[in-house]
Amino acid sequence: MAKAYQQHITATDIAIETHLQQYEASVNEGELSVAPIADKPLDETKTDRKKKKKQQGAPSFNIRNYLEKIYGTDVLAIYGLNEMSGLEILSETGTDLTKWETAKHFVSWLNLCPNNKILGGKLISSKLLKKKPNTASQAFRTAANAVQRSNHWLGDYFRRMKSKGGNKFACVATANKIATIFYNMVTQKKIFTPVDLAMYQEKQRTAKIAFYERKLNELKSAAA
Repeated sequence: MAKAYQQHITATDIAIETHLQQYEASVNEGELSVAPIADKPLDETKTDRKKKKKQQGAPSFNIRNYLEKIYGTDVLAIYGLNEMSGLEILSETGTDLTKWETAKHFVSWLNLCPNNKILGGKLISSKLLKKKPNTASQAFRTAANAVQRSNHWLGDYFRRMKSKGGNKFACVATANKIATIFYNMVTQKKIFTPVDLAMYQEKQRTAKIAFYERKLNELKSAAA
């Protein structure tokens, strides 16, 4: 039984890799930069393993290399995204993201744009459109959940949004940001450039001080 399962897994891996090769060929004028299935070793380099831990259940070949050649940029460098979520997004969106005019159109299609109601500077409700999230949307939400305890700016952003509107609000807001980064990287062939955490936190503190100073001045003007 175990042998039969392993054979099925191997056949599935080969089928997935074949489709990825077809994707790569379609965006590179029929040329493949990655070795064919029969010739390419299944193990990753030490550098690849250090960059991002392979998810349990993921195919044995190097998905990251394929995605980088297909998209023209290393989308898995984005915090939270892994090989499986990369495959899920590719299967749902295809290779051409320009069919969405802007990043805002893209995240709207993903249903990652909550209708926030704010009163007195405080979030009182946040609702999504009542439609079932597609596979890509779920992948970006999973990526958002993966960063919530991380010590970088996206992790800090998640925690700040969670304190503002709860876990679900933070998940959607962070997924929105990750999807926006993904869209801009793919459409502009840009590399992932993370924000320095200390600079990000200082910017947020400055903005918060400016907000309270503005509110204080408004109260003084009202009392005058």
